[in-house]
Amino acid sequence: MAFETATYTDVMAGEAVDGVDGFNFQAVSPGVTGVDQQRIREGLLHRVVPSWDLGHDALDHPPTCAFEVRGGRSYLSRGRSSGITNSGRPGNQVTQVITTSDPDDFIPYRPAQLYGALQWTLEKAPGPDPDPWVTPLEVRPEFEVDALQEMVTGDAWATRVLPHYLTMIDAALGPTPTKAVLLHTDLDQVMRWIALGTLFMEAERAQTLNFRALVDDPWRVDALLVGVSPEFGGGDLGSAHVLDLANRTVPDIEPSDVARARAELFTGHDAADALTAVEVARRWETVLGPQLANDAARLVGVPDPETDGARAWRTAVSAIERLARAGMEDDLALYGEELGEAAVTYGPTTAEEFALAGRAVRHAHDLGLDEVARAVLLPVLEALTAIPALAGSFARELSGARVPVEWESEEERSAAGGFLDAVLAAAPTESLPDLFGAAGAIGAPVTEEARAAAAETLSGLWLTDPGLGRDRWRLWLGGPEVAAATARRLGKAFHANEGWAVDALIRGDWDFLVWETDSSDLRGWIQAGRISRLPLAERRERIATSLLIPAEAWQLALGGSEVRDDPALWASWVHRHGFTNSLLSKLRSALREALSPAPGSEAEKVDWGPLLEALRDAPLNELAQWSEDYLRARGTLEAARAKSRDEADLTLDTDLLKLRPMAPLLLDDIGRELLRSQGQAAVGQDGDDRERAESERAARDGADRERRDRLALAVVPWGPAAIRVHLEREADRSRDPRVVDRALRLLSDPDRKVSEAADAALTGITDSQPDLIREVRGRFRFRSELDRYLRGRPVGSGDRRRTNHPFGWGRGK
Repeated sequence: MAFETATYTDVMAGEAVDGVDGFNFQAVSPGVTGVDQQRIREGLLHRVVPSWDLGHDALDHPPTCAFEVRGGRSYLSRGRSSGITNSGRPGNQVTQVITTSDPDDFIPYRPAQLYGALQWTLEKAPGPDPDPWVTPLEVRPEFEVDALQEMVTGDAWATRVLPHYLTMIDAALGPTPTKAVLLHTDLDQVMRWIALGTLFMEAERAQTLNFRALVDDPWRVDALLVGVSPEFGGGDLGSAHVLDLANRTVPDIEPSDVARARAELFTGHDAADALTAVEVARRWETVLGPQLANDAARLVGVPDPETDGARAWRTAVSAIERLARAGMEDDLALYGEELGEAAVTYGPTTAEEFALAGRAVRHAHDLGLDEVARAVLLPVLEALTAIPALAGSFARELSGARVPVEWESEEERSAAGGFLDAVLAAAPTESLPDLFGAAGAIGAPVTEEARAAAAETLSGLWLTDPGLGRDRWRLWLGGPEVAAATARRLGKAFHANEGWAVDALIRGDWDFLVWETDSSDLRGWIQAGRISRLPLAERRERIATSLLIPAEAWQLALGGSEVRDDPALWASWVHRHGFTNSLLSKLRSALREALSPAPGSEAEKVDWGPLLEALRDAPLNELAQWSEDYLRARGTLEAARAKSRDEADLTLDTDLLKLRPMAPLLLDDIGRELLRSQGQAAVGQDGDDRERAESERAARDGADRERRDRLALAVVPWGPAAIRVHLEREADRSRDPRVVDRALRLLSDPDRKVSEAADAALTGITDSQPDLIREVRGRFRFRSELDRYLRGRPVGSGDRRRTNHPFGWGRGK
């Protein structure tokens, strides 16, 4: 590659590249564009200070140098005054410029060092189209790095002020830049110090930093490093930081610790090594901070065997951790070996140091730099064998890696496994979750004996806090082994109904294991725990479709429900998952209570059929007998319903007598039969057919009345309750206004117990189904009767006859 070149001065028309006389371009290489020429005119030309001619020879005007980057293009210029123009006026000058778009053209130098390039002539070019300057360029010896170092180390004053100057450089590069001004009449001297300052920057920053010298006023130029000649007069330097090279004074700025360290590095070591360390420190500074970046760069650039082992270890491991976390893979690949060598010089002894080591290993491993991770890991494991109590601090940071470390040799891997054996045996119990996670990431072999013993201990700890292994047990060393042991222990705790275990199950703390374990018993318990958290209305289907739930889990799955609230729910459990002694006892108590309910209780309205059907084969004789009696009684009712008025059934009386013990469980069915017999045609008939229905009811023959009386007598004293329960449940089931109509008509029944049952049913329907009541009131034929009832006015009370009623409630008493 090459620098394009251009020369600008006062020219005759025939000398100008565009044929225009005056100040113009006298020569440009082929790559100099019109944009380049415009930028050169605007900011890179040698400027003659107008006041110079007052008392000075024009040819003695201080020369200049300028560097700036615009639009991705770099421009370096040098200029001098050349006296009188072609027209005889003062102020002539020659400016020579080189430009490139490729930063590599500056290598191996910084732009300021190219001020000393051998190709500068500061004269008119031999012709209008000079050749580009092929790179790399050669510079004068005094601009080479070694010479710049000698400039400082060979001068006590320069050595003294170097930290001040580097602090000025840092301030110029800071977030709120402050100009750095160098005072001297000799441009060469100023440019050597500017070149020196840019050596302490990253190469990329040095290639974009504008500088300019020599000028009369630093505030008129767009540059952070500015050389000012005292010969222009003492201008106001304001807030700029000043290095007076002419009077060799010490700058006012207080040197920073970092600047002192870099200055000491530069003056005390080989220049190339020192500057490499400085450049590395600059590059790492944003990630490591100034002090750690300096210390780490010193380790990799100019290692000192006398460095304190603990400090070197901490510097190296901290650098590895932060660089890896920042994703600086290339830097760690380049300098990881040097940092790793420092990491083996010391074994950590504190919780903080072990935690730092864990983070360093984890981040280096995550970045794919296992060679760096191993350099830290092996000595840390060895150190842990002496202080196993601190294993948690290290393991907590390393635990969770998705893939294990790749070891370079089986010897290293085996050594790591041996250290792990010792640590697992002695580490505190509370550190085992993290230690097992770290062991999985380390990927070293552990003996079966050590692993099994630690796994059993970890399993016991896991039981106390399900979160210890959630989402990470698969990454543990021997994770399936630990999970199996935990599942086995959990199953025993659930079967024993241990409170802590059941509470955790109800909360869902162990749900994550449901498909992660081979234990069908544990899966069944977890399913029961899940069912326990469902609303009661949703449990029946889940219970009926779930597989392999232990019978002992009934208290979980049915928790919050009483048998009387939803016998069908309990029936679904019995059908699918069977009995335990405790469940049988619970069901027996519930049915005993149901067979003798308190008058008017909610238990009277419960449908016990599904549960009693499920108890057909119950292992408790009392339950099985109740089931048999219930099914026989229900069959009797169905048989009675099937017989027409013309049929005779000699066995019916005998069967009806068996209804009474089961009557509390069949109130709805009994009420349906009583009302059907009492006036079947009237129920469900439109108002227009009411007269016909009444006529048919009046014409019902004596045999039908007798069958009805026999049923009523058989269920004494449950007849009224049966009517009330049937009306309320029918309203719940059908939401049919005709049910309310039937209840309203029964209020006029001559039998007081019937009318009271109807009254109680209407009260229940009004309370439970206000929407149905509003719908009934909206129908004209019901409105007057219902309104009278709702206002509390008795219907037809004066006409009620307390005669021998068809149900014969008093018979047999």
